[in-house]
Amino acid sequence: MRLYHAAPLHYLPHILESGALYAKSILAGQGIKPRRSAVRRDTMLGLTDWVHLSTRSDTPLLRDKLARGYPHVLLAFDREAVLALPEVALLPYNTKAWQTRSAYVPITDAAEKEALLRRHDEEHRFSSLEVLVHYGLDFAHLTKITFAADDECQWATELLAVLKLEVAVPPTVDPALAVLYVPTETRLLTHNYLAACGAARRVLPPPDIAFD
Repeated sequence: MRLYHAAPLHYLPHILESGALYAKSILAGQGIKPRRSAVRRDTMLGLTDWVHLSTRSDTPLLRDKLARGYPHVLLAFDREAVLALPEVALLPYNTKAWQTRSAYVPITDAAEKEALLRRHDEEHRFSSLEVLVHYGLDFAHLTKITFAADDECQWATELLAVLKLEVAVPPTVDPALAVLYVPTETRLLTHNYLAACGAARRVLPPPDIAFD
């Protein structure tokens, strides 16, 4: 079983160079602008120090971004290995569900987490449950890097080779993501940025490309 995190494709070079996913509070100091709506909600709920992971790949968020033509990449991690890490918590609902504030207090007690996961897995409750990792999650337990389009996967593969960025798993295309994707001119902006990184042979500061 896996946990998933979706990111705009133009942030992938920075993510891979960093070797980890980082919480919004840390990304802010690195010049990375997360989704404005997500920052607003996480700030209001006191969750800016956590990396958010989903238990399913086809989240409403990713469906919306692909349908609107925003190039994204989906990173998958081994679920059991991540859950065994220290500083891991659960949220019964993702932050877009707009439950009461009390529903978004990270659950860190081991027994409470086990009970919540059991209800999620066996009773199919809490479909938008999230796994939170405090501050950052490195790639020790990364299992897949997937794209919605063949050419976008190829762009990333070629850039990894040029920049000599090594990852334990090769980029692949997921047909389930491909059917959700409605490409727009945003792809050209993303391709131009990745190509510029390749020409410079280094990770350049991410451009201001709309993805929210």
